[in-house]
Amino acid sequence: MTQSSPTTPARRLLHQLEDGAQRLTGQLMAGLGLQGPVPATAASARPKTGQTWERDFTVTSGTLTMNLHLKRASGGALGGSSTVQNKGKPRSQRWPVAGQLLRDDSFTLHGTQNGATFTGSLRGGIPQVSDFQNRKFQLHNLRFRRLPAAAAVQVATVQVATGTSAAGAGSAGASSALPALPALREPGFLPRLRQVAAAINTTPEIVLGFLTLESTLDPTSNKGKNTQYKGLGQIGDAARIDINRYISSHGLSLKTLKSTSDLTGMTATQQLEYIEIHLKIHMHQVDVENRAAGKTSPLEQVYMAHLGGSARYAQKDVWVTSSSPAYRQNPMDADQDGNNTPTEAADTVRGKFTATFRANLDDRSRHLRPTRRNFNGTVQLFYVYDPKFDNGYPMFTLGDAPTAVTPTPAAGAAPAAADHQPADAPDALDRLMKFTQETPEYTIAQVRIARQVIQIQPAPTRSDLYVLLQEKTPHHSQRNNLSLGRAVDGDRPGGRIGNVMCNLTSAAMVLEQLGIENPDPEHFPQFEDYLEDLRRKFVDARYQELLRAGVSPAKAKLDSYGRFHRTTQEGWGKVLDLMGTQHTNLQTSPDRSFWEAKIKPHLAAGEAVMMSIYGHIVRLQGMNDEGLIVDDPYGKSVLFRTDNLKPKYRYGKYEHQANVSGNNTVWSWKSVAEHPMLWLAVVKKK
Repeated sequence: MTQSSPTTPARRLLHQLEDGAQRLTGQLMAGLGLQGPVPATAASARPKTGQTWERDFTVTSGTLTMNLHLKRASGGALGGSSTVQNKGKPRSQRWPVAGQLLRDDSFTLHGTQNGATFTGSLRGGIPQVSDFQNRKFQLHNLRFRRLPAAAAVQVATVQVATGTSAAGAGSAGASSALPALPALREPGFLPRLRQVAAAINTTPEIVLGFLTLESTLDPTSNKGKNTQYKGLGQIGDAARIDINRYISSHGLSLKTLKSTSDLTGMTATQQLEYIEIHLKIHMHQVDVENRAAGKTSPLEQVYMAHLGGSARYAQKDVWVTSSSPAYRQNPMDADQDGNNTPTEAADTVRGKFTATFRANLDDRSRHLRPTRRNFNGTVQLFYVYDPKFDNGYPMFTLGDAPTAVTPTPAAGAAPAAADHQPADAPDALDRLMKFTQETPEYTIAQVRIARQVIQIQPAPTRSDLYVLLQEKTPHHSQRNNLSLGRAVDGDRPGGRIGNVMCNLTSAAMVLEQLGIENPDPEHFPQFEDYLEDLRRKFVDARYQELLRAGVSPAKAKLDSYGRFHRTTQEGWGKVLDLMGTQHTNLQTSPDRSFWEAKIKPHLAAGEAVMMSIYGHIVRLQGMNDEGLIVDDPYGKSVLFRTDNLKPKYRYGKYEHQANVSGNNTVWSWKSVAEHPMLWLAVVKKK
């Protein structure tokens, strides 16, 4: 447990040395892969100020297609996301990127969650990437092209990237509104659909695809008809029984289904609750295996989980034969050989989707020729794969969920069920996230999804949900950290240093509250240990650069290991900066009114807060009538008043119950008023 150190005159002098060494800083950061290439002059190493914009870019290299969504701030900061798609495979998830545009138009983008690095130039506003690398592969000399801006529509936007085709389609991107199908008129449907996809490690386009085949996105499908298969996903009795069993065994606050007809009385968004459970059951851990292998679950696996009862059927040559009732119920045998294969089932999804959306789910969709053939005495439509055939339609992607406006339901849209609480209810986030009210803590993946869900809620609701999310952020303990000390940092060499890592442990909690996760859990199971390693790489490189610049070893050590020690505001602040965030330091006050009027609005805006009492740092989680609620990384803590204390406690005294978790520790308003605090830092993404 340590506190930040004030800036001394000696440090101020060293700060002046840095002002005259911009070139060295550029070289240092380039060596870490966190900023642009080494510039030629100090002037060119400065950030490039100017216009702000938000643009999309794409490039194809061999079988890989890479997309960049970039936002440029007036100060030159770059942020956004990247995706990679191998030909014929689902695209990757959207990986956040952050970086800085320099005066000579050079830049480096750092993938904050997957270790990717883009290095190149943004001259003319178009990325020219000289080097790209992540943990798996490298690419060089990528010349991106800009995609036209997507058109804003009321419900959602579908982005279609047009490729070369026999129909003469060009290479420019295009955008169009989603078709006016019943589910797509519900404002909550697409955000909830994204959650379903994330839960089974697939893309929302794939889930949208098979639901389109099942019901043409009509939640009332087969209502009143003499069949057991009902609703958005055409759920049958066997699936209903499995779903009810899952609801009961997991203690979910979700109504069980007396019959599948119950589904047709719900909205499409509400039915997604049951469809997700159904998919989770029948993925049979295939989604977990895919996630561990760094890939998403493909259409064949997801549809076999839904239709066939097991995602593992996707690995079989034949799903069902002509002797099976399932074969006769599902006309999918495109080659008429008496066998329904997983690929033929998936091709039926692809074909229906293309016919409905006038766009392709993937590259294989482009080569499916609609063909009518006799099946069981009637003429049925099949989709036959023909590599020489090209339907000429563009590729389909839902793109990012809109955040600027919240769409309103179209006239006639089905109302929410009476037992579903409104969005501003106390447990609204748990309902949106499908958890019970007893869910005390979210995983980092759930935090990210929650932030996406909150962003599309009405403005009055967002504040309450962000405050609730502060409570759900994972708690970290510094007492089990694995980092070992180094003499150069003033620690006992080789000894555990968790007892002095309240700073970076609190920083890890702050980052996770913002949806930023540990980039390298394989080598650093605990996020705070990764942050300490990141800090060490920075100070080691800085020390060497200062020596090469002619600075004496003593001063170089002071301005690297000393200045950016984990216990200093510049030390943990630099780590937060390298992780793609920015922070503002605020003075504290003993008055409750200050905390409620000045600090609570930051929590309600989704920003993260860490703060320091004398000798210790914690994450501020919230406040209530009792006092401040903090996540203390060392253990449950109690503050004491400062008068009548021994001289060694002249700056304030506190005690820890180290054997009790510091999660949700409450500091009473009385103790807050009596115990002086050093500082408070508000942290947000750049």
